[in-house]
Amino acid sequence: MIIRHSLSNMSSSPPKELTEDLVDYGDNERKNINKEKTRNHNQPYAFLNQDSLAESMGLHIFPGTIGSGSKGGMAFDNKTINYETKVTKEAKEIKIVSLVGTKECKRCLNKAPPFQPKCVYCNNSEFNDKSDSRASISSGAHINFRHIINEYIIFVQDYCDDKKIITIKGYKFLTSNQYFNNYIQNQYDSGNKKGGTANFVPYSYDWFLAGPISILDVFIDISTDKTIITYNLYKPNNEIYDEIDYDEIKNVLRIDELSKIDNEYIINGYLDYEYTVSLYNLRNKSIGKKRGNVTRK
Repeated sequence: MIIRHSLSNMSSSPPKELTEDLVDYGDNERKNINKEKTRNHNQPYAFLNQDSLAESMGLHIFPGTIGSGSKGGMAFDNKTINYETKVTKEAKEIKIVSLVGTKECKRCLNKAPPFQPKCVYCNNSEFNDKSDSRASISSGAHINFRHIINEYIIFVQDYCDDKKIITIKGYKFLTSNQYFNNYIQNQYDSGNKKGGTANFVPYSYDWFLAGPISILDVFIDISTDKTIITYNLYKPNNEIYDEIDYDEIKNVLRIDELSKIDNEYIINGYLDYEYTVSLYNLRNKSIGKKRGNVTRK
């Protein structure tokens, strides 16, 4: 196992259990990617069912927390409890989004797994990538349990096939953030007070304005049989909002929205978060999906 660190971006050393899990993950995905590339059955193998990885990462990154104790249901993903009373003191919701999506055949428009070389329907080898993944946030749970849920931890996973490197970036979203709360409240209100799901898209308009806080940036190099882990950033307790990359946010702003930014506030290609969020409001959306009542434990 090889571990590398960027010391200037570390507030503490990553626990060995986290690194062990990431090495196992890299080893498994190396095999899964190869399956997709060689079997050509229109069956995805790589980057599936990553929720358990994300929840395990959350436990390692935040020592003293425990998991839900179940394989599903409505329990909190990550929580801190009073061991005398068994009462949950605070909780984190853990999400992971993979930017490695399915692809679409340019000839017959059928879907194919991302690493499959040819379309099984027409034998074509030219595809359009389709990446529309998002974190699904229950607005009902957010409203009903925001006195317990203090933050959301969202991991964003991607892969560079040229370099054979998996990247995982971790972000913290505080439930005390006004824009983030308004965003979820808007979904809740549009869902007729029954809840509904907010589809939180990485690096979208709402993402930038909701106040992402970077806590993790790790490379998982699977280019050889020995997985190499490189931590570029590890700051689990970071509470400082990320500066906003101007080139990134301008790609999601409309022309009228972009014109609100005063160029003198662009410093070395970045915008201060507080300045940026002061310029914008929630966009009008057609949302709302009824759900049943939920109970958590």
